[in-house]
Order: sequence, then structure tokens, then C-alpha cells
Amino acid sequence: MIGRVGSHQMVRNFLAGMNDNNVRVAEVQRQLTTGKRVNNPGDDPVGVGLALGIRNDLESVRAWSQNIADSSSWLSATDSALGNQMEILQRAHELAVQGANGSLSADARGMIATEVRALRDQVAEAGNASLGGRYLFGGTRTDTAPFDPAVPGPVAPVNTGLLNREVGQGQVMSVNVTADRVLGPGGGTPDVFQTLTELADSLDASDLNAVGRTALTRLDAHMDNINSLRGEVAAKVNRLELTGSRFAIDDIARQDQLAEIEDTDMAQAIMDLRTRENVLRASLSVGARVIQPSLVDFLR
Repeated sequence: MIGRVGSHQMVRNFLAGMNDNNVRVAEVQRQLTTGKRVNNPGDDPVGVGLALGIRNDLESVRAWSQNIADSSSWLSATDSALGNQMEILQRAHELAVQGANGSLSADARGMIATEVRALRDQVAEAGNASLGGRYLFGGTRTDTAPFDPAVPGPVAPVNTGLLNREVGQGQVMSVNVTADRVLGPGGGTPDVFQTLTELADSLDASDLNAVGRTALTRLDAHMDNINSLRGEVAAKVNRLELTGSRFAIDDIARQDQLAEIEDTDMAQAIMDLRTRENVLRASLSVGARVIQPSLVDFLR
């Protein structure tokens, strides 16, 4: 049996459908205006959950990327400071070779000894290299100079603390070289200050054996040590560059995933808008026919 449908019910049905059409049109218009398909959790609960996870990943990657940038700057400055140390040692080596020449006069060796002592002072100056007011070789006490130019020599006690940086998930890297490692390789080799001091004294005393053998052997060991430290720094820089490149690729991929979840497909949205506007116009046309008749119309 077909139930009776009164005029009031017809109007109510029409208004409900009309309101639904308006909501649908407004929804598509909002997507086109904001460029976002998902503007609140109710639009796509599952998508919102995925988007939040992706955004957390992006924030973590940005923090790691900043650590990588800071660490790369620190390591680059460290390599430059070690390069200065190497130049000093190479010059000292050249002077030792000259001083070992038996044909030199005592006065000439004395002049070489004076330059060697000046190089020893430069070692302390180069060892106090800094970046942004922080001493590169100061360990964890980056606000304190690790070397005393007045002695010259290391400031006791030597801080050997490592500056660790998190550069990835579970990846922690120490980015500093401590002063004790710059002083020399250790073992039977005296530190660089003692080596240069004894070289200068041997030149003053015209001790050719100490100059030509002992001093040169020690200087070779110190240069090998600096080369080793620079190689270690270069390896860390390469690792950071590779990690940074991987993060950049991952960032693009995550941004694409986020856009796929949240962003509006403009072409599809425009088609939807046209379709829903046509439906709205059709419902308005039907509504005009539904609502138009009244008691006056029947009395006519």
C-alpha cells in the first residue's frame, strides 16, 4: 500500500535535499579555495592519521638535517685548522733538513732555531682555532682555549670530551678532535711543543745527529698523525653528505605522500563542482514546481 504524501512532507523532503546539495557544493568549493582535500579530521580520519605520522617524520628529518649542517661546518673548520698545523710541521721539517747541513755556520743554525721557536708559537695559535666563538679542539669545554700561547703548550687539564650529534635514527657521531690528539700520536713521540723545542735547542747546540735523525723522525710522526686526523674528519664529512642527500630524497618522497593524502585533485574537484552545481540547479527547478501550488492556486 502506498502511503499518503502531504504537501508539507514534500516541502520538507525538498528542503532536506536542497540543504544536502548546498553542503556538497560548499565542500568542493572549500577544497578548491584551500587547495586541501582534508581540512579537519572528519574529512578523512584514516588519512589524517597517516598525515600526522608523515609530519612527525618530516620534523625529525629537519632536526637531523640541521645537526648535519652544523656538524659539517664544524668538521670543515676542523679540517682547515688541521691543515694549518700541517703547514707548520712541513715548514719545521724543511728547517730541520736545512739545519742538518754540516756546511751551515752556527749563526745560520741559530737563525733557523729562532724560526722553529716561532713555529712552535704558531702551533698554539692554530690549535686555538674557533668557530662562532667555540674552540674546535677544546673538547666539551668549547668556551676555553685548549692551548696557552704564553707557555706555549696545552692548558691543563686537557679536556678530552667528545661532542656527539644525532644525525639520524639511532646514529650518533662525534664531530670534534680533542687537543690531546692534536699534540701528537703519543707512544714514544714527544708532543709537538716538546719536539719543536728540542729541535730548536739541537740547532743552537749544532747537534746534527739530533737535528737530522731524531727531530726529522719525530716530525714525520707528527705529520702522519695530522694526516690521519684529517682523513678521519674527511670520512665523517663524506658520511654526513651521504646522509644529508638521503634525507633530501626522503623529504621529497614524504612531501609527495603528504600531498597525495591532503591536497585537492584540482581537475577532479572542478568536475565535481560542475556536477554538483548542475544537480543543485536541477533541484531548484524541481523545487519551484513542488512549492509553487497553494490554496489560492486551487481556488482559481
